Amino acid sequence: MLFAARPTSACRPDSAHQFVLLAPHRWKRQSQFDDVVVDEFAYNQLLGAVQRFRGRSYLADGALRPGDLTSDGRHQQPIDPHSWHLVIQGEANEVVSCARYYSLPNPCFETTLTSRSRLAAEPEWQSQVRSVVESSIRLAMDRGAQFAELGGWCVAESARKTSHALRSVLSMYALGEILGGTVGLSTATTRHSSSSILQRLGAQRADWQGRALPTYFEPMFDCDMELLQFDSSRPAPKYAFQVLAYQQQMRSNVRVVCCGASVPTCVNSLQSLAERVQFGDHSSHIATPSLRARGASMG
Repeated sequence: MLFAARPTSACRPDSAHQFVLLAPHRWKRQSQFDDVVVDEFAYNQLLGAVQRFRGRSYLADGALRPGDLTSDGRHQQPIDPHSWHLVIQGEANEVVSCARYYSLPNPCFETTLTSRSRLAAEPEWQSQVRSVVESSIRLAMDRGAQFAELGGWCVAESARKTSHALRSVLSMYALGEILGGTVGLSTATTRHSSSSILQRLGAQRADWQGRALPTYFEPMFDCDMELLQFDSSRPAPKYAFQVLAYQQQMRSNVRVVCCGASVPTCVNSLQSLAERVQFGDHSSHIATPSLRARGASMG
């Protein structure tokens, strides 16, 4: 699958699709975005839809087995509630693409997902993987940037030859910049050319002293993987304009849904809070009308 640079019009919102960000549970810096909704019900509905979407997709690819999913088909990971999730929904409010951004608050090699990869367990490559991870962490700290691991990238088969695959990746660059700059890593599958696509958009094969770390087989997902390095300030030059445009659009037009730890900052969520206080309802079942309808349609 090849992507070509899009004209300026590609940066405008697609009227047939909805872009939503799910915020980490403890996120409190709402000033970075104009449209923030605090709604636990809507958050849980959409995160569940993302997890079921990943479950169906990974199961169909053979990357997971039925026993790896919850009873209702979710691909749940412990870091999901602590991560940013970029979600693209289709006309029927179905999830057509998702990607995850996990920022480690006090990063060290042992706390990274990369440290649990099969490559990190190989005696021949253990020290090199550790060095790559620790070097990325130091670079992030020196720049005052975030260190993050990107993953959970999943695109519906019907959307793999559309701009959504491109958009979801470049939007992660935009998110990384909005959050103060990001240096990160990603263990990317070679299936569907995912790793090579990410590299064309700006990621680089992780290397140690000029020697690229090898492609490796990951038994957990039954596929070949590659360790990639990511810098939000360095997308592929041909896509730099799109990243800048997506930053502006994400700040002003993309809705951010929080689970409840942040202070409401928009009219809809203030109305929701007022209703809860008025009726003494603390069950967190009230959602904004548009998000409630969207969540209900996702099953």
